[in-house]
Order: sequence, then C-alpha cells, then structure tokens
Amino acid sequence: MSSNPYAAYRTVEATTADPVTLTTMLYDGAVKALKKARLHHEDGNARGFNDETNRAYLIIGELRSTLDMSRGELSENLAALYAYCLRLIIESSVGDMQKLTEVERHIATIAEAWRVATAELRASRAPGRTGAEAAA
Repeated sequence: MSSNPYAAYRTVEATTADPVTLTTMLYDGAVKALKKARLHHEDGNARGFNDETNRAYLIIGELRSTLDMSRGELSENLAALYAYCLRLIIESSVGDMQKLTEVERHIATIAEAWRVATAELRASRAPGRTGAEAAA
C-alpha cells in the first residue's frame, strides 16, 4: 500500500476506470506534464524538465497506440497529430519552448473536444430521453 493516499486513490481510479474516463485521464496527465515541463525549464531544473517531457511523451505515445485505425480518417488524423506532437517534444529537448507550448495547445484542444463529445454522448444516453431529444 502506498504511503501517499492520493497516489493510491489515483491508482485505484486508473485500474477501475472505463475507457472514456481513462482517455480523459491521459489527456489531463499529458497537459499537466507539459505545463510542469515548461515551469521546470523556466526554473532551470533540467531533470524536472526531462522527467515531465518524458512523461508527456509516454502518455501521448499511449494515446496514439490505442487508436482504432479501422475507424478511418479521424483516427488517421489523430495518429498524425500525435506523431507530430511526439516529434516536437523531442525537438523541445534542446530548449525550444515554443515547440512544447505548441504540443500543449494541441493536446489541450483535443482534450476539450473529447470532454464535449463525451458529455454530449452521455447526455444523449441519459434515461428518459427519446429519439428527437437524444438526436438534438
């Protein structure tokens, strides 16, 4: 058992979450890591910067690896964007924070779109909604 109750809670949450919630957690984790990386760079903390850029890289790589490529153009576009973001993270390792900021912007935009889409989907599936209401 972890001595950090928050970490223990997050572990349980991650191991019991549905795929939609897990994806949300991954987006949140990537954005958080990218923000922390920028702060570490500003503070001159090279190790912290490296740790957080590695964390963001792994998370975005995981998001990319879980795409269902049989779903067509959307999956292909996301795969290309994730690959681009991964490349920018590598290029940012020489201190180009504009590239890291660009990655953060892309991932935050996708995360927000994901939140909106999942909220709309859940609302359309809410009990008591009928065909026209669910489609609206």
